[in-house]
Amino acid sequence: MMKVNYKNFEIELLDDPNYSLNSADNFRQYKKVYFQEKRQENCFYPESKHVIIIKEFGIEISSSIICEVGWAMNVTEDSFIIEEDKIWIIGCSEIYCLEIPTLELIWQKDYNSFALFSIHKLDDDFVIHGELEILRITKEGEIIWSFGGRDIWVTIDGKNVFTIENKSIRLFDFESNEYVIDFDGKQIEDNPRIISPEIKNK
Repeated sequence: MMKVNYKNFEIELLDDPNYSLNSADNFRQYKKVYFQEKRQENCFYPESKHVIIIKEFGIEISSSIICEVGWAMNVTEDSFIIEEDKIWIIGCSEIYCLEIPTLELIWQKDYNSFALFSIHKLDDDFVIHGELEILRITKEGEIIWSFGGRDIWVTIDGKNVFTIENKSIRLFDFESNEYVIDFDGKQIEDNPRIISPEIKNK
């Protein structure tokens, strides 16, 4: 669980992996349940179940759970941003923008990137590290630009895939190809991984 103090509110963010949609047997119920699947709910078991609880002076005033089908992802310090009486939070391939303190839905959008891993402030916008694309979006969810590489933005060698630097973003894809882009999404560097002839011939 994570706790964030914002104005007079204490905001708790956690996961509830045992929560079942439309069940009266859940350990706890939430005032708002967000689940965007258009198909029959009883046929689906969301992997990501992110909970937001808002308290004022120690008293709970609102709560919500965001359920999404896709990747089983946990809430992290990089999966949400709180400011301007709003919270933007990732749920699998979607971003939800909720009002604080009511947790009413302002907007929700699917970015079709399989999974979104993190969201970061970039000037007056946000930049998102997605599996398929790096995206810059407005606070209203509109895409300003997107950038894709030769492979997905995931590595298995422990290398930091996504780093915001002074005036650029440094990226590594699954094949360890390196890219540097500016804040306008334009590529500054392209450093393909060099594979030695010995490895190629194996």
